Amino acid sequence: MKGADALAEDNLQEAERLFLLAAEADDSNYLAFYNLGLLASDQDRLEDALAWLEKALALKNDDADILTSLGTVHLKAGRDQVAELLFQKALEMGENEVIYNNLGTIFFRRKDYRKAKEFYRRALDINPDYQVARENIALANFYLAMLT
Repeated sequence: MKGADALAEDNLQEAERLFLLAAEADDSNYLAFYNLGLLASDQDRLEDALAWLEKALALKNDDADILTSLGTVHLKAGRDQVAELLFQKALEMGENEVIYNNLGTIFFRRKDYRKAKEFYRRALDINPDYQVARENIALANFYLAMLT
């Protein structure tokens, strides 16, 4: 909880220190490893993020948030196929706008702009205020217009 407080205060170093302490004190504390993974991902320390998130997933393999975060790290690293599998598994546990937006990004990278747009729309169906998906739809529409 102290780590979360440090995050709320935007004190990333202190948050990481506290999450590390929590992980060392209890190596079954999946939330400590998950938060360490999120922090590393936000700082583009992708290999660290993968290690922490994989540890969290090993402790709690039915957590859609961990699967989504791990998929996002793989997406950032350009490992789209692995990311897609993780997102699909997370979808089995429930829908959310981040998963659909990220799947849209995968299809956008494959230049399947229509399919990308479908996923971005699904993200907006869940959360009409999700600005990232709105911007991604506009970008997909731009590329679709360029193709015609």
